[in-house]
Amino acid sequence: MHCLPSWAEVPDSLRLRLYSGLDEIGAGGDFYTNLKQQYFSTTWKGKVNSLFRRPHGSFGELKSNRTINGSISRDLRSNLAVQMVLDSDFYRLERFSGPAPFVTSFSGGTESWDLIAPSSSSISPPQEINRLFVGAGSTFIPDSLLTLTSIIGHEWESREGFDDRGVSVSLEAELDDFEYSGYHNNLDALFEQAELGNRTNRELRFGYGLSKQFNKLSSDHLAIQYRQKRFDYHIWGMPEIGTWLDTDQSLQNQLRYNLSNRIGFILDNELVGSTSEDRSPSGNNVRDNIRTANALTFTGQKETLSGWARFKFDWGTQEDITGLKHEKGSSLEGNVSWLPGEKDSLAFFAAVRKRQYDTSDTSNYDDRDRIRYEVDFSYQKIFSPSFRAIFKAETALEHLVYIFAEKSDQNHWNRIFKLSPEVSFEPFDDWHNRSVFKLVANSTDYDFDLDPANIKSTIYRRYSATDSLNWEFQRGWGISWEYTLTLEDGGRFIWDDWVQQISEEYRTHQAAMMLMRRSPSGVRIDLGASVYDRKGWEYDIDPLGESVKTPFFYLSRWGPFLQVFYPSDSGVQVVANSDLSWVHEWNQEDYVIINLDLRVVWR
Repeated sequence: MHCLPSWAEVPDSLRLRLYSGLDEIGAGGDFYTNLKQQYFSTTWKGKVNSLFRRPHGSFGELKSNRTINGSISRDLRSNLAVQMVLDSDFYRLERFSGPAPFVTSFSGGTESWDLIAPSSSSISPPQEINRLFVGAGSTFIPDSLLTLTSIIGHEWESREGFDDRGVSVSLEAELDDFEYSGYHNNLDALFEQAELGNRTNRELRFGYGLSKQFNKLSSDHLAIQYRQKRFDYHIWGMPEIGTWLDTDQSLQNQLRYNLSNRIGFILDNELVGSTSEDRSPSGNNVRDNIRTANALTFTGQKETLSGWARFKFDWGTQEDITGLKHEKGSSLEGNVSWLPGEKDSLAFFAAVRKRQYDTSDTSNYDDRDRIRYEVDFSYQKIFSPSFRAIFKAETALEHLVYIFAEKSDQNHWNRIFKLSPEVSFEPFDDWHNRSVFKLVANSTDYDFDLDPANIKSTIYRRYSATDSLNWEFQRGWGISWEYTLTLEDGGRFIWDDWVQQISEEYRTHQAAMMLMRRSPSGVRIDLGASVYDRKGWEYDIDPLGESVKTPFFYLSRWGPFLQVFYPSDSGVQVVANSDLSWVHEWNQEDYVIINLDLRVVWR
C-alpha cells in the first residue's frame, strides 16, 4: 500500500539492539524523524534486522530484512499539499553449511564483534524479495471533515528470480465524524492498483461507521467493512502466473440501552464472511468462511452490589476442497461484585460454555463436542492503610467428547484448580513488601484408560512463592529485591483411586537484586544482578518395583544488568537496557547471553 504516510506526532528516535546466545546472534535498529521547515516537511521511518541461527548439529540460517518509508511534502495552500513518497522493502533468507560467518572474539581483556569472510557454503539458492516504490501525490482537504488523497508512482519488485516493474496508483477518501440529525458518520474508502508487467496487484477497501447517542446511558454503533485484495505471483520453475484473491466483509452493531439508572442491557451482533481463492494453471482452490455471533448482556447495580449476565451464541461454517465444516457455540456467564464496606470487596464469576464441531467428510472422524465450566472467586481485605490481603480461587473443568468411535479413545476431562493468596505491606512511604503464593493443579483424565500398563491420564502441579521488597533508604537511593521459589511435578494420574505416579520433578530458584539511583535532574540508573537455577529429576521403577529418583536436567544462569534513563533540558532522552548472563547447562558447553537495547529520543 502506497498511501501517503499518516504517522502520529511522535518524537524523533533512534534505537539499536544487539543479541547473542548459544545458537544465534542478531542485531537490528529502527529510526523515526520528522523535520519541518518554512516550506517543506519530511518524514522518514526505517527498520533493519539481521539474525543468524545455527542450532547444534544443523545448518546455519541467516535472515535479513529492511524497510524504509519516507516522504517530502510542501503545502501549496492551507487545504492542499503535494508530496514525494518512497517505500522500500527487502528480505533475504540464506542457509549455510560449515562454519558460521560470524564469530565472537575475546582478546586483550576486551570484547569485540568481528565479521570475517564467510568460509561456509550455501546449501540452497537464497530467497530474496526486493521492492521499491517511488511516487508523487497530493492531499486535498475541501472540508474540515473530508480528506482526499491520491498518489501515482513507479514500482520495482524482484522475487523468485523474476523482475517486475510498472505503474502503481492509489486513491483514498476519509470522512471523519460527519454529524447529521444527531448521527455521527465515518467513511474510509481506498482503491489501489499496480500493473507490474504480467502481474496485477489490487486492493479495494470500504469502511463505514454510524453512531448515535440517544441519551447519557443509551447509544447505538454500526460498522460495515468490505475489502478485496488481489495478488499475482510467479509459479516457481514455470512461466505461468497464479492469482491469490481475498475478499472479506463484516457487519457489527452494538446497542446499549438502560431501562433505568440501575438496570440496562447491551446487544451485540456480528456477521463476518470471507473468501480465499488460489487460481493457478492446475486449477482453483476456494475456501469460504462465514461466522455470526450474537450476545445479550444484562447489567445491574444497587448500592454496594453490581453485576452482569451474558448469553452468547456463535455459529460458523467453512467450505473448501475437503468438504463442509460447521462449528457453533453457546455460553452463559455472569459476574457479581459486592462491596459490603470500605475495607472489604468480593467478586464472583461463573460461566458455562459449549462448542460443537461437525464435518461433512465421511472419512473425517474429527467431529466433537466440548463443554467447559468456569468458577472464579476473589476476596480483598484491607486491614489498615499499610496492610492488605487478596485471596483468589479459580476452577475450570472441560470435557471433550469425539462423536465417532474411531476417536473415542481421545475423550477426556481437563481439570484446572488455582489458589493465589497475596499480601501487601507498606508501613512507610519508602518501604513496600509484597508476597504472592500460587498453587496450580492441572489434570487430564481420559475416559478410557483400559491398559493399566499404558495410562494416558496425567497430572501437573506447581507451587510458587514470590517475595519482593522495595526500599528507598535515602533520598534518591533505593534497593529492590525479589526472590521466587517454584516447585513442580508431573506424571501419570489415576483419577478413580486419586493416585499420582510422579515421573518428573523440578525445583527452580530465581532472584534479582537492584540498586536504584535517581538524581534531582531526573537521571536514573538501575544496577543489579540476577540468578536463575533450575534442576530436574526423573522417576523410574527398579527391578524390585521401587521408585528411583535420579537427576536429569540442570540449568543455571547468572549475571549483571544495567538500566539507564537520561533526560536533558534540550529534549534529548537516552534509554539503555543491557544484561550479560553466563549460562551452564547439562550436555552443553558453557555460553554467554548478551542483550543490549539503546534508544535515543529527541524533539
